[in-house]
Amino acid sequence: MTKNKITVLVEDRSSRPEIRAEHGIALLLEFGGERWLFDTGQSGLVVDNARGLGIDLNNINGIILSHGHYDHTGGLKSVLDETGEMDVYAHPGIFLERFRLEKSGQLSPIGIPFPRHLLEELGGRFSLAETGREISPGIYLSGEIPRLTSFEQGDPLLVVKEGYRSIPDPFIDDQFILLDDDDGVIMITGCCHSGLINSLRKVRELQPRKRIKAIIGGLHLRAADQTKLEKIIRSLEPFAPERIIAGHCTGVRSETALSHAFGSRFHKMEGGDVFDI
Repeated sequence: MTKNKITVLVEDRSSRPEIRAEHGIALLLEFGGERWLFDTGQSGLVVDNARGLGIDLNNINGIILSHGHYDHTGGLKSVLDETGEMDVYAHPGIFLERFRLEKSGQLSPIGIPFPRHLLEELGGRFSLAETGREISPGIYLSGEIPRLTSFEQGDPLLVVKEGYRSIPDPFIDDQFILLDDDDGVIMITGCCHSGLINSLRKVRELQPRKRIKAIIGGLHLRAADQTKLEKIIRSLEPFAPERIIAGHCTGVRSETALSHAFGSRFHKMEGGDVFDI
């Protein structure tokens, strides 16, 4: 029987000297006999690292995008250059113009760095939906995630334009993958802009009783203060995740706090890592 596993193609750090790192994330999911690329990093590094690991991206079933930031979508052109025609699953909001508000007051673009028509010319077949859906047996996209907690507020420096002003990005396109088999479920996140606990509540809405075998991905806790971290950890414990594998935007301080709270259940994610799931 084929093993289910996740290979980290791109991450902010690397566990192997031949695998380069960049600020971004790209994961190869092997589940139920299929292979899916989740996010693409910020450059063509995803293609180079895949080759370095002996992975042929021409053999994937499709591409899934967590949201429309450059560090998750910037490698999409290079992947399509490599593969040609390929299904790309995402929320329609991925093409929103996005910015970071700098200290100078200037807006730096941080959205998907390519126009849709260019990606389609390269073979990208976009399947866009706001709601959750099963894209293959046992592979679900969450769709939009309700914001229910009081302590998981968005980053006010990440903005979109509304008329002549900028407003905090609502990240309506943020979504996770839920892998669902007989043993339980696995939540895979890109940046978790909706909030870790909000995302887990969505997991419970989709699967009320199954055990959570793992939470894997970026958790967007780099800027979290101690009070917020403590609230998240207290709220996380009742979900009883058996493993937390975190990296990218999680932040070293938050990784340390999660490691102290969850002990051997916590693992850092680095480029080149392979995790059986």
